[in-house]
This record gives sequence, C-alpha cells and structure tokens, in this order.
Amino acid sequence: MPLTKVEKVGDHTRLALWEMTEKVEELPVPCHVDLTAFRSESRLKEKLITYAILKELTGLNHLVITHEPSGKPVIDGFEIGISHTHGWVAVILSTKRPVAVDIEYRSQRVTRIADRFIRFDEDKSNAEIQLINWCVKETVYKFLPEENLHFFDMRLQKFVLSNAGEITVDDLKFPKNIKVKYEMTPDYVLTWVL
Repeated sequence: MPLTKVEKVGDHTRLALWEMTEKVEELPVPCHVDLTAFRSESRLKEKLITYAILKELTGLNHLVITHEPSGKPVIDGFEIGISHTHGWVAVILSTKRPVAVDIEYRSQRVTRIADRFIRFDEDKSNAEIQLINWCVKETVYKFLPEENLHFFDMRLQKFVLSNAGEITVDDLKFPKNIKVKYEMTPDYVLTWVL
C-alpha cells in the first residue's frame, strides 16, 4: 500500500497522497459501494484507492462519497477534496471547514495551452510556473464551486518559485483573496486550500 503521505495541514484537517502502483485486484473493495458503473480499470483503481485513503484517514468503513451537481464530492460529517492524476491520488479531509485539492504530474504539456488559462498580467515564464498556475486555479475552482469561476476570473499574485509555499489568488468575480498552499516534487505539483 503506497500511501506516501498523511499530513496534518490544519486544525482538524489532513492531507493524504497515494502513489498508484497496485493492480485493481490487489486493492481492498468496499462492500457498501457500487463499483459496477466503472468501465475503465484506471477509474476503478482511482475510486478504490480513494476509499482506501478515506478508511486510513477516518478508520471508518461505511462512508460513501456522493457528488453535488457541481461535481464537488460530499461525505456526511466531513468536508472532502479529491484529485487524481497519472499515477497519484490526493485526498484532503476536514471535520470543520471546506477544503479542496489538486494534483498534476510534472510534464511540459501545459506549455501548449498556457494562453487558455494564464492571464496577461500573470507570470508564465516557464513550465513549472505554468503548471503551478493551472493547479492553483483548479483548486480554487473546486473550493468555490458555487461561483462557477473561469480561469480568467482568478489571478495569481506574484510569487517566488520554490519547492513549497503559499500563493495568494485574487477572485476577480466576487472580490476576495484565497491562500493556496503548494508543494512541487520531481513527480507532481500538489495544491490545497482550507
């Protein structure tokens, strides 16, 4: 079970990260969840790992993840954020406050579409900054689903690139600031907000 990280990131809030190396048949299957709708093995694996992380974080076997019309995941008694990318699953869970998470594997693919999500007044000088911009905006979008934010409704304030830090995002649609934490490794960029 390659649960690579379980970290307390705030009061009553934990963040978990799992590297997907198992085969589907090696993962525990929650008996209370209908898995027949998954036609893709990779989607099924993501779902099984998400439930394994949930069990690890709560010690509970009976929790069921549902979704609001916006796509936001919901669990009775908890606030949850879930993200998947090539080879990784991230879950953030809180008993007290709304949360959101995003994870993206490291690659140069964002450079092809950077103009679609980075504003003219934001830094897009290299692929790392572009990938952080993408992840941060995805996290804010998930954190505020009722606002239906578009990429250009959000502006990252200037930041100094490092392996970990905090970025302030201006919500230009409903003026306010959101603080987003990030971590960058050779394998992925991970962002979260609470």
